[in-house]
Amino acid sequence: MKKNLLFFCLFMMIELAYSQSTNKIIFSDDFGKSTKRIGSQYIPQSGKDRSLGTFDSHGSSFYQLADKYFQVAPNPQRTDRKRANQDVWNIDNGYYAVIAPKSIYNFNDPIPDMHIDWRGDFWRSIVNHTDSSDDGAVLVVNGGTILNQYYRRAILVESGKSYKISAWFYGSNNNNVGVNFEVQDIVTEEILGSSNKDLGILPHEYWTNSETNLKEQNKWEKMSWTFKVPQHDTSHTIAVALRNNIIANQGNDFYVDDITLEEVSSGGNTIDSPSNSDVDNVIKANDDYISPTKETASYDIIMNDSYNNETGNIVLSGSHKNSTISTTGTWPTGITLDTATGQITIKNDAVIPSDPLTYQLCNTLGVCSAAKIFLTSTSSCTQDPKTGTPTGYTLIGISTLSKTENFPLNIPNGILALQSTNKGFVISRTSSDKILTPIEGMLIYDTTKQCVKLYNGSSWNCIKKSCNN
Repeated sequence: MKKNLLFFCLFMMIELAYSQSTNKIIFSDDFGKSTKRIGSQYIPQSGKDRSLGTFDSHGSSFYQLADKYFQVAPNPQRTDRKRANQDVWNIDNGYYAVIAPKSIYNFNDPIPDMHIDWRGDFWRSIVNHTDSSDDGAVLVVNGGTILNQYYRRAILVESGKSYKISAWFYGSNNNNVGVNFEVQDIVTEEILGSSNKDLGILPHEYWTNSETNLKEQNKWEKMSWTFKVPQHDTSHTIAVALRNNIIANQGNDFYVDDITLEEVSSGGNTIDSPSNSDVDNVIKANDDYISPTKETASYDIIMNDSYNNETGNIVLSGSHKNSTISTTGTWPTGITLDTATGQITIKNDAVIPSDPLTYQLCNTLGVCSAAKIFLTSTSSCTQDPKTGTPTGYTLIGISTLSKTENFPLNIPNGILALQSTNKGFVISRTSSDKILTPIEGMLIYDTTKQCVKLYNGSSWNCIKKSCNN
């Protein structure tokens, strides 16, 4: 009996562990790898939260990317240029960056005015949470006194199901850090539910104890919130958000990593019903079909995309900016995206991939749409073979097949014939810059460009299909 009971308990523990490990992941953001300060399309830059007040450092209500210095003070009523650039350097109140913590400061890149009177020692030089690597990036946020959201992302949820949003937080040299998880309507921004509401707490100042606060400093802690979607006939798109929950000028400097939304079996309070809004009505990226030329050229990929159901209304820069764009997946060398114009440039020696490229278009509230770019080459054709009597025949042949009569003498105009059904011919594999003395007609497989290259006497070029004269 004891053995049976022990087996049953062990089975239940395994079953529970298995069910917990097989929750459906809706998204997981580990912020990738970066030793330079980069931005995120999920940091809101517009919306109703502009009424929350402004940060002294830059004069905006929204968290700004700390990657560019000012020539003119952005908020001269509250701070001068020197102080503003000091805030950028330190990633001070109201600033953020996606970067590996060990690479936050670059002492080879001095700030304007050539003066660093404080190095922001509140940022600890640690490894990331995801894989404990030196180059693993995190979301670096200096909370400040504005209770704004620093991460917002639109997702599709199913009627009647429960979901858990979680993230890992690290209070750098202090644990005066709190988070409010929210679910919002993607269009009206109405808060449909929140961890603060479920816990019956309000945002607070400084070191007030709260269930939403970190328990310790200088330690990764996981925080989460579970909610349930109302019963409807159809699925809905909502936004999940993480919001600063503590009003403080000091001590709320923190890292965020591994933000995850997963479907769970049950639990959570039911949120309010969202409007029947579709992401496509907010922002829509549409597929593009491009036939590259032989010359380096640029192509506009946002002309057919829409913002608020208006095609061609995407603005990626300037005072009327309403969207951001980024590559997704791996793009080959020689094909680049200009995130300020929405144009891709394809160099003349770029290897055209057979699979489509992908990109993501987002409004400034973290509502995103993805599309594909199909590249097709039209610079090739088929010509009729020459007829008549060959000028010569192949004298040398290597074959893995059974001996055939007259091989290779039955193959015209060749020097060496190779024949096999299951083996290939491998030429030298290297990169063209390693060939110190190239000879006209030399062939290699370039391992950097991933193509077969021919040296024409003056330059190396990838061999492409084309129409001969």
